[in-house]
Amino acid sequence: MKHEIKKLEKSALEVTMTLTKEEYNPIERAVLAKAQKEVELPGFRKGHAPVEQIKAKYAKETEDEICDEIIKKYFGDVIKSENLRPVSPLYNGKLVEGEETTLTVHVDIFPEFELGQYKGLEAEKVEFQMNDEKLEEEIQTILKRKSTLTDCEEGHKAEMGDTVELAFEGFIDGVPFEGGKADTHMLQLGSHSFIDTFEDQLVGYVAGQEGEVNVTFPEQYHSQELAGKPAVFKVKVKAIKFDKTPELNDEFAKTLGFENVEDMRVKTRETVEARETERVKNQYRGELLKKVVEGTEIEIPRSLVYREVEGRLAELEQQLMAQGMDLKSYLAMTGMTQEAVFNQLAPMSESKVKMDIILDKIAEIEKIEASEEEFTAKMEEIAKMYGMTAEALKEELVKNKNFENFEINVKNEIILNKAIDFIVANAK
Repeated sequence: MKHEIKKLEKSALEVTMTLTKEEYNPIERAVLAKAQKEVELPGFRKGHAPVEQIKAKYAKETEDEICDEIIKKYFGDVIKSENLRPVSPLYNGKLVEGEETTLTVHVDIFPEFELGQYKGLEAEKVEFQMNDEKLEEEIQTILKRKSTLTDCEEGHKAEMGDTVELAFEGFIDGVPFEGGKADTHMLQLGSHSFIDTFEDQLVGYVAGQEGEVNVTFPEQYHSQELAGKPAVFKVKVKAIKFDKTPELNDEFAKTLGFENVEDMRVKTRETVEARETERVKNQYRGELLKKVVEGTEIEIPRSLVYREVEGRLAELEQQLMAQGMDLKSYLAMTGMTQEAVFNQLAPMSESKVKMDIILDKIAEIEKIEASEEEFTAKMEEIAKMYGMTAEALKEELVKNKNFENFEINVKNEIILNKAIDFIVANAK
């Protein structure tokens, strides 16, 4: 088997494998023989259909199977001989039969690049200074976070900042549309969660009031059937609520696990000081990392960016589910398309991928590794988060055949963090 490699953009390669008849024919015969045993054709008993008819009727399936077998047999040799580091599955496969048969595939590889400066960097260091003003801001934040939605007085007219419990159904030209109905939904007026002037038109409503809200869907809407069209929502305000902030007293402090207000202030001061000290530390680290990234040019493989975006989308869906909403409803209410969300996440995802690749390279150069002791400590930390022992977590992962991936991911995280520590330790 001969092969040729052509470099494409974004760290992608086009790999062409060329097989002689002596190499190709046994693979084709094996695939067709297997298919002959499994498929049935009209007029033939199972296992007795002519292979040529099978090949004609199941051309796409047969070709895919042949491609898979060629890749299994020969692509490993290409990887070894060219010292490749694939970061994606093979894609865009094309098989051309003839005197010699060629299989052309694309694959994304770990990018080759010159690492920029990562030692002797400078960044501004900020010292956090705790004071009474910062403490009071934190206390007020705690109070606001512990506020509860409370029904407004009877006859209260909804205003911006209020939360309305709403039932609604949307219509276009008198016909209800998919995704435009909810029997109950909590909507904070002024949050801009809904399209157009939907929230503004609810100002002045009282609990129990029904009415109509007129809006126009954005021109760039994810559903072409709704894009740019006027709609009427029949609405009913079931309740109007406001955030009731608790009073700061000893009783409230005890509900949070403190002895009294004074104890709350002392311990909150300590918490803020520790948190903000860590924040400015991370800010300093971030500035150093930014300099490393800016000084290094890399072509990021598209597949790695897509993978990162998909992970972020999965996190978004989990957050929405926790709020009783799914991605489809979120898109409908915000007027965004899935493509728009993807494009919004792509730049930060690409930055994250670039950062990880650079840190991986630094770790390789500086021979930074994750010890078994560090892995065990991290595993115990993760297990504690789930209320488990490290042994129980490992047992669960092994049972679900996830332990190997878990170990790789955890050790990789340890290595990347140690690479960051190395950059900080070697800064001016």
